[in-house]
Amino acid sequence: MKINKLIALGSIVAVMASCSVPKDIVYIQDAPRDEKVAIAAQYSSKIQVDDLLGIYVSSTVLGANVASFNKTNETGGSFGGSNGGSSSSAQGYLVDRNGEINFPYLGLLKVTGMTREQLRDTLEVLLAKEELVPEPRVTVNLQNFRFYTLGATGKMTMNNAGNTNMMKGERLTLLQAIAMCGDLDISGKRKNVTIIREMDGYREIGTVDLTSKDLFDSPYYYVCQNDIIYVEPNDRMKRQATLDLTPLTVVTSVLSFATSILTFVYIFFK
Repeated sequence: MKINKLIALGSIVAVMASCSVPKDIVYIQDAPRDEKVAIAAQYSSKIQVDDLLGIYVSSTVLGANVASFNKTNETGGSFGGSNGGSSSSAQGYLVDRNGEINFPYLGLLKVTGMTREQLRDTLEVLLAKEELVPEPRVTVNLQNFRFYTLGATGKMTMNNAGNTNMMKGERLTLLQAIAMCGDLDISGKRKNVTIIREMDGYREIGTVDLTSKDLFDSPYYYVCQNDIIYVEPNDRMKRQATLDLTPLTVVTSVLSFATSILTFVYIFFK
């Protein structure tokens, strides 16, 4: 009799567990509240192949001729053309597969691996050294920062399981990226978010736990250009995805649940 009761109780627990909602849905559960924590370092991304760079040259000297560096050509593209180097467009200079841009008068410049600040400083030095612009001031920005989201995110639909997200600027945290895609679906695994990153000719795959404060120290806390963020659905959603949810299947599930309840009542209360 005791064995029968244990079996019945185990069946009820298993059925109820299959219908339960995951509890691990709270972000940064172990982080202290109402406490200031110093940020270790500010993020600055490196320039990669296929980045579209917006470069603007000015001068502190009144009347300095900088028009040739900033004018557009007849087709609406930036000055510089595409001969021998990167393509140009109205938005800026596209870094070619060799990691170079073709900058006016300076020619081909290797830019991959640099930060925007490093490229800015390099251009200012070269423009002054070649006496092209007196006391030059250069601004560099990234025009095509994008990342991708897959899996159990807020924007996920039956016909659209992936999203491309474009933004201005380039300093973006993983939590901000998740907010941009409509937060995670309730079925998404917060403890097992996968980041796929390609940089400097290498591909790496990392895992992030959104429920832990260790997220802030992760190399994946800041999103990089072309990152793919994959949110794995929980086991319940995986099981549902393999089921044929026809009326007969639903009825069978309901009858199975009801039978378990009746078995429990009969054994324990007869």
